[in-house]
Amino acid sequence: MSKFEWMELETLSSEITHTQSRLDAARATKNLGLVQLLERELADVLEKRAQVLADITKGLGFTGPKAKPVIKPVHQLEQTPVEQPENRSVRQLRQVPVEPWLSANEVQPQGPNATGSNGPAGTSTEKGDNSMWDKLTAADLERVKRGLAARRSEMLARHADELKALEGEQREIDVIEQAIAAFTQKFKMTSIAEVIPLEGERVPVQAG
Repeated sequence: MSKFEWMELETLSSEITHTQSRLDAARATKNLGLVQLLERELADVLEKRAQVLADITKGLGFTGPKAKPVIKPVHQLEQTPVEQPENRSVRQLRQVPVEPWLSANEVQPQGPNATGSNGPAGTSTEKGDNSMWDKLTAADLERVKRGLAARRSEMLARHADELKALEGEQREIDVIEQAIAAFTQKFKMTSIAEVIPLEGERVPVQAG
């Protein structure tokens, strides 16, 4: 885990919020083309954020040392020869303590944290995180700045393309509206021109 991953996660979260607001506005205006474009962008950003979260979670993982096995004395019977006063070898049984290794299921950890120390378990993790922060250099920060600048440039370029597409659609709408207005005006003028001659040529009929 590094500071760059945290900064990238924050940047992706801000970009998701911004894209979601733009998607809501596009849905309100019922611009299907823009809605589909923003949905694809939002899916890509969500996938990137999930990957960054997975990397951070993997970096935070800590596995403590394995527990030391505890050896318990177990009394077993062992046959040993014992010499008798009559010079005869007699085998007798006696109890001799034997300390065998226990199985993995019988192993019990020692100490509060099973690590041989009385300190908190998270101390070693915090020390590891601090050491990673101390390893940051000016080159790392510069690389983060360049990444943010490149992401900002890509975002501005996408916005410019979207604005061009919207302007083109608006021009098409204006042309259609102008054609409808011209057609309507022409239809009214033709109707008036047809009605006027009919009224002028009307001659009263005389009875006779």
